[in-house]
Amino acid sequence: MPWALLLRVCSWAVESLEGARVATPFHVRRPGHAISAGTVGVASNSHPRHHFQREEAPMPDEQLTFELHTSEEEKQHARREPDKGFPELHWRGKRPYRSTVYYPAQLKETFGQPDENGWMNKIFWGDNLQVMSHLLKEYRGQVDLIYIDPPFDSKADYKKKIEIRGVGSAESDSSSFEEKQYGDIWTNDEYLQFMYERLILMRKLLSDKGSIYLHCDWHRSHYLRIIMDQVLGMNNFRNEIAWCYTGPAAAQNNFPRKHDTILFYSKSGDNVFNTPRIKHKSGVHNTGQLFSDSNITENLELKEQLEIQGKKLEDWWIDIWSCDRYRSELLGYPTQKPEALLERIIEASSNPGDLVFDCFMGSGTTQAVALKLGRRFLGADINLGAVHTTTKRILNIMRSSQSSDDSIQGELG
Repeated sequence: MPWALLLRVCSWAVESLEGARVATPFHVRRPGHAISAGTVGVASNSHPRHHFQREEAPMPDEQLTFELHTSEEEKQHARREPDKGFPELHWRGKRPYRSTVYYPAQLKETFGQPDENGWMNKIFWGDNLQVMSHLLKEYRGQVDLIYIDPPFDSKADYKKKIEIRGVGSAESDSSSFEEKQYGDIWTNDEYLQFMYERLILMRKLLSDKGSIYLHCDWHRSHYLRIIMDQVLGMNNFRNEIAWCYTGPAAAQNNFPRKHDTILFYSKSGDNVFNTPRIKHKSGVHNTGQLFSDSNITENLELKEQLEIQGKKLEDWWIDIWSCDRYRSELLGYPTQKPEALLERIIEASSNPGDLVFDCFMGSGTTQAVALKLGRRFLGADINLGAVHTTTKRILNIMRSSQSSDDSIQGELG
C-alpha cells in the first residue's frame, strides 16, 4: 500500500477510535468532569431533550454475584430432568448457568435529558454477557421487549466498506477498503453454549409482560428453538415468523433459501401484544367471508368496516423488503435490517414508554426505531464500529427531530 494512502487509513482509524468527530449541538460528559466542548461542539441553544453524553462506568466497590434462579420453583426447574416426551438439546461441554458476577460494563453513550424518573437512553460497549450481568443489578425484570439479530453461524466474515476522503480519482490507489466488523465462524458446541448463556440472562431481564424476538436463519434456527423452549418454556412460544424476501441465488441442487426465521417467545402468558393488521389484497376476508358482487349491497357497511380494519397479519411476512431495497437507510453495515421490520415488531410487542433492548446492536436499527416510536432503549455491542454507527444514527434522528421542533416553533411564533 503506498505511504500516502497508508497515512490516510491510519488517520481515519485514529479518528474512528476516538468517536465521531463532527460538530454537533450535543454535549459530551465524562465522569468527574464538567460538560466540555472538545471535538464535539457545544451550542448554547441546544434543545434540552437532545442532550448527548459520553460516559465511562466506574469500577464497583465490591464484587457482586447474582443467582439466576432465585425462587425454589426456578431452582427445581433448573435441576430437573426433561419431562418424558419433551426433548432437551445437549452438546459437548454444555454447562449449567446458575449465577453470574456483576461486571463493570463500559457505558459509552447516553442520549437525551433525564426525564422525570431520571431515565436516559444508553449504549454499552463490550461482551453482551458481561453487559447483561451488569444490567441485572438495576434492570432485572424491567425490560419489556428484546429483539436480537445474533450471529447466524454462517461461516463468514462480515465487513464494512470504508470510503477514504481526499483520494483523487486520478490516482491508481483504491479510494475505499473493507473493515472487518465481526467473524461468524464457530464450532457447533461453542455457538450453542454462547447462545444458551445469553438467553438465560435475557429472560432474567424481561418483565412479566415482556417478549423476545430472536432473528436467525436456516443455519441454527432448529437448535435455537429447542434452547428457547428450555429457557423460556414451551408454553411461552408464540410464533415462528418467516420473513420472506427475494433476489438472485446460486442454488444448484436445492430451492433458493429466501427467508429468515424470527422466533417469538414471551416471559409469561400476559405479554403485551397489539395485533398488527394489514390491508386486504383480495376479495376474501381472513374469516372466510367473500366480498362477491352478490352480497355487496346487503353487506356494504360490513365490507367497508372490514376493509378499514384490515386483516390480521399472519406469521409469514412478504411485504417488507430486505434492507438493500431501502436505499435511504443504508449505512454500509453488514447484516443491517430494514426499519419497517423493527417497526412491526416494536409496535406489536410494546407500548410507548416501554423499555426495548438489543444486545447485538449492529447498525442500531432497533434503537433508531425505538426512539422514533417513543420507546426507551438500551443497546450493546462488542464491536466498537457498531457503537459508532449507532451513535451517529441516533444523533441524526435527534437533529432531525430538533429541526422539526424548531420549524414548528417558528411557524407558531
